[in-house]
Amino acid sequence: MKALLLGTLTLRTATGTTGALLIVWNKYLNSTGSVTITPVDLATITLAFYVTELLGSPIFGIIADRIGRKPVMLLGPLFGLAAVIMTPFSMTIPLLIGTRLLEGASTAASVPSILSYVAAKTSHDAALRGRVVTLFEVATLGGLLVAGTALAGPLWAIFGPAAFAVNGAIYVLALLFFAYGVKDEHTAPTHQTENRLRKYVKLFSQRGILLFVPTWVSINAIIGVWVPQGLNLLLGDETVNLPGQFLLTGFDFVVVTSAFAFVALIGGVGLFFWGNRFANFRRTTMLLLGLIAFIVAMAAIFVINRLSGDQLPLIAILFALLCASMFFIAGATPAALGFLADVSERYHADRSAVMGLYSIFLGLGQVIGVKLAGDLAFTYGVDGLVYATLGFLAVAGTFLLVLRRVEHEILLPSAPGQHHTHG
Repeated sequence: MKALLLGTLTLRTATGTTGALLIVWNKYLNSTGSVTITPVDLATITLAFYVTELLGSPIFGIIADRIGRKPVMLLGPLFGLAAVIMTPFSMTIPLLIGTRLLEGASTAASVPSILSYVAAKTSHDAALRGRVVTLFEVATLGGLLVAGTALAGPLWAIFGPAAFAVNGAIYVLALLFFAYGVKDEHTAPTHQTENRLRKYVKLFSQRGILLFVPTWVSINAIIGVWVPQGLNLLLGDETVNLPGQFLLTGFDFVVVTSAFAFVALIGGVGLFFWGNRFANFRRTTMLLLGLIAFIVAMAAIFVINRLSGDQLPLIAILFALLCASMFFIAGATPAALGFLADVSERYHADRSAVMGLYSIFLGLGQVIGVKLAGDLAFTYGVDGLVYATLGFLAVAGTFLLVLRRVEHEILLPSAPGQHHTHG
């Protein structure tokens, strides 16, 4: 399990570094005149990642249930390595899309098999499940948003385009963790009485999953709205000319990535806190607190965007409020993952398929968010991202309130965390 979590952290660090480097690479291509990449083009390039994750997760989940988790797990770093090697040679939009397709395949292959392993190893203990799920989310978000984003700035400053080759070494390290550290005793089911794909489709018809989908899709759509468009707008985009928005004035790459990393670090503290409350709080309570915190965060961003650079004390206060909100927002992701792990108790032979739903919903939400963000960023700037987020929060909150009412009917009484919870 330690090797699995270290491999996840390393793989997500490499993925996050690639994503952040891609933003500055796009701006480098713009500056050299090689190609002009607008926010809409950036959305299209980013969509390739999430579409591959969305379509690939069920396929790789089924394969992992059939042939074993570890072989599929190893594909994640290999796909990522291929993508990062290609990127500095990709100087057209179609080639950039190709690199993101490979990066999406990396996530699609690794996440279902990793989460299936986690669900199987923690099926007997709610507290253990909470800790491991938290560490998985810390490894994922910490790698993507903290380590990966923080590394990208210095790597580019020191190595320039060669930074992609340096990042390739991180993918190799992740491969070694999975290959030599993970001991998987998974065996394929001996009796197949039903077509695997048909069984997968049936999972979507389960009441709990149907109610869970809109909330989780909406939360991930919000992530798709802000990543990478938020980073792109903060760095300044010459194709977006909207006077009166402070956050569009353009900030230094290292400053922006450091701020992103700091906010994500606060989220990491929140992940540890809420992950250790699995045995005490309902998953839906943790999700609800996260949605409320999202509203507070959007209010802070909206007000900051109305200010100017000479109002630093007020900006600092609002940034602190944003960071505090992130502490509560962070609880939503382990809660959602814990909910699916609890659901998987009904499907022992199909854990990879069930846990693959996590990536499917994540991919679907981010496809929607990224596509919408590209148009809104071009037309309304940062304000457009705030408006989209509030709309998704309304959808998420509505379905979450319904799910809270029937949660006890969906999960097995013996599922981890179904006893002695409150909230």
